[in-house]
Amino acid sequence: MRAREFAKSCDFTLIHPGVTAADLAGQCALAARLHVASVIVPPAMVGCAVRVLQGGDVKVGTVVSYPLGWDETPVKAEAVRAAVAAGARELDVVMDVSALLSGRTGFAHADLGGAVEAARTAAGPHVMVRAVVEAPLLGERMLRRACEVAAHAGADFVVTATGLTGSVRPRDVEVMRDSLPSDVGVIAAGGIEDLDSAIALLDAGAQRVSTGAAPVMVDTLMGVAA
Repeated sequence: MRAREFAKSCDFTLIHPGVTAADLAGQCALAARLHVASVIVPPAMVGCAVRVLQGGDVKVGTVVSYPLGWDETPVKAEAVRAAVAAGARELDVVMDVSALLSGRTGFAHADLGGAVEAARTAAGPHVMVRAVVEAPLLGERMLRRACEVAAHAGADFVVTATGLTGSVRPRDVEVMRDSLPSDVGVIAAGGIEDLDSAIALLDAGAQRVSTGAAPVMVDTLMGVAA
């Protein structure tokens, strides 16, 4: 796989405690140099990232109801509108997996649908909504159900996990790809620390990998190509 192709399959996540505006600006500049697909930043730092990346080919994304998905639907919708107004173009909306596991599938669908509707009605360009499920917590049957809920709610992508419940496996990606319609993408996230793991997840059917190690991986691939 070529380095440029791989870079455009990467989301560079900058979601970690203690990140400063200066850290963020430097990391966004690195993302721009490497031409990754997007940077995923804390909601309060979307504006900073947009300013640094203005005019380039790297999208700015953020998280909504991270990491547990427990915010009430109106709160999620308002967070979506605020993120879009600040310039975010990709939104990782955490599904209420607790509701799903409790048998409240209808609630999980309506809750996620409320966030999708807020994104669709916000002024400006199309915003990608990426529904985050917790594949490490779900068996195959429930993972398939989570994918069905996300697709029916109108999500553009389904993300494997927040990264707090375990590492993503290629099998998770395969199940998700098989469960989703062709126009809904899969993003692998959670414990992706090395290039071989990232490529295996892409080979399993992910359109993107989301990781804080994206720059190291791209640089590694550039070195291999050299």
